[in-house]
Amino acid sequence: MSKRFFLSVLILALAFLMLQNNSRAEDNITVDNTTELFTEEEYPSDMDTLEEFIQSYYLLLESNEYLKQFKFINPEKNYISGDKKALQSFYEKLLELRSGLRDRVTIYQIGDSHIQSGYFSGTARTSLQKYFGNSGRGLIFPLRLAGTNQPDDYRITASGAFSRSNSERGLSGYALNANNGMCLEITTNNFFKGDNSFNTVSMITAMPGLKPKIDLAEKNIKEYSIKAGNYFYSRVSWDKAVTKIKLTLAGEPSTLFGISLENNQPGLLYHSCGINGASFYNLTAQSTLFEQIGLLNPDLIIISLGTNDAQGTYRNEVFSKNLISFMDKLKQYNPETPVLFTLPPDSYKRGKHNSDLDKVEKVIIDYAKENHYAWWNLSIVMGGNNSVQKWRNQQMAANDMLHYTPKGYMLQGYLFYQAFIKSYKSFSEKAG
Repeated sequence: MSKRFFLSVLILALAFLMLQNNSRAEDNITVDNTTELFTEEEYPSDMDTLEEFIQSYYLLLESNEYLKQFKFINPEKNYISGDKKALQSFYEKLLELRSGLRDRVTIYQIGDSHIQSGYFSGTARTSLQKYFGNSGRGLIFPLRLAGTNQPDDYRITASGAFSRSNSERGLSGYALNANNGMCLEITTNNFFKGDNSFNTVSMITAMPGLKPKIDLAEKNIKEYSIKAGNYFYSRVSWDKAVTKIKLTLAGEPSTLFGISLENNQPGLLYHSCGINGASFYNLTAQSTLFEQIGLLNPDLIIISLGTNDAQGTYRNEVFSKNLISFMDKLKQYNPETPVLFTLPPDSYKRGKHNSDLDKVEKVIIDYAKENHYAWWNLSIVMGGNNSVQKWRNQQMAANDMLHYTPKGYMLQGYLFYQAFIKSYKSFSEKAG
């Protein structure tokens, strides 16, 4: 009996037992292409693709059951397109992470006001980290000190001299001018039902740089700092994870661009940057932003833009040019990083469905196909054109019919998580 035949029989038997034992399983879920799994000759023996197939299968059963309550969405259309080639190297890293062959996989998401509120990315982050491991909260910034809204899973208060910088936008979307002695008190919580404790704080500032000094009763405190390109990168770490810390910034007056909260656990690090009013057009000139994304060395970049490009007077050729300019700048500093576009949600303009969003979606999809990137069509998943009205009827969209309520954004984040797991399951099942 061949190894492949034995593996196929084993998978079928396990799948049958799962369907028998899980009363919530749906009749139309079957196990296909069982002979297309990785073989031991093609991947390291400690990369258990069979286990990945089984566990991701369970996750989809659970998420399908959860999504049944939302009758206005199209869960059957909830999948990532163009990912088989575009995201293969990224999925391989996730498989290595799950198999203990890699300590961390990093995602960086950039978007507009749909992302800045933190509900979409917070839900997606926590859901994915429950499966792939939690390597920390990732990127945070004192957004309220900069005069704008901030996610609910952390708080930052400050004392000392600081001011918002309007000349540069860094990897967090905003920047603060800070002086020596400025004190930041950072507190995290489990708003998204995930563990946001941390034992490492990383910080990026302009040269000559500011270093974080922590106020903790810890003996084994480690500090590290280097010049990273045109910027100053510093890190401080200690043994026991905490949810509250005081940081005093020491050094010459500088500009603070971003803070990352991390831990020493293997897993997924999911950074997100949302900027109110952001578009492909107005971000292209922000060279600082693109340079600093490269400093994170992300394994995947998620781009969640397009809503603001479709507002006002829209011209297809202008948007296409802006998209290309944005991507050229991104590729300059991240030439090998896979990209996943999340297409904008349905919204209104001038009292009715914004038909220019359809044009934006087509331009992005055509560009993604031509350049071998992946995309996720949120508008179709949430119900298609005019679906924002259905979401509004369920208190999931705001009165302006442009933004969404926290509950609405959290559902969108969960839908993204499900599409992500579907794609990863397909990879672990069929590749090889």
